[in-house]
Amino acid sequence: MADSSPSKIAVVLLGTLIVAITLIAQAPSRRAPGVMLTSLDPAVVDDLLLSYDHETPATITFINRSNTPVDIYWISYEGTRILYKSGLAVGDSWRAGTFLTHPWLVLIAGTGTNQTDSGVRIAGFVPLTKNGDTAIITPK
Repeated sequence: MADSSPSKIAVVLLGTLIVAITLIAQAPSRRAPGVMLTSLDPAVVDDLLLSYDHETPATITFINRSNTPVDIYWISYEGTRILYKSGLAVGDSWRAGTFLTHPWLVLIAGTGTNQTDSGVRIAGFVPLTKNGDTAIITPK
């Protein structure tokens, strides 16, 4: 006789739900939209995070709703800044190909260098889905 305890039923239902969500996410005709990313503490992104995976491609669209142009840096596998977009104007957007787990740092344009802790940091983001996430840069 099969085990029909409540905990066994819950595990089976949870497993079924996970499989269903995975199949929906992978179906090309049912591609889920990306998410609106919440800005992370830019000091944490700059000082502690680094890229560590390159298996799952993703995109991130940065929209500059701050009151100043910004520079956008990718944080490398070694934890160093790599400038990818210089001077993103107020009101403009920029889309970057990236991977899940890859952190991005936003500085006020022209204030920083590739050195950690330089410049005026205003935002940090990490893509959460492979479906085109959006990062809104707001005034600090």
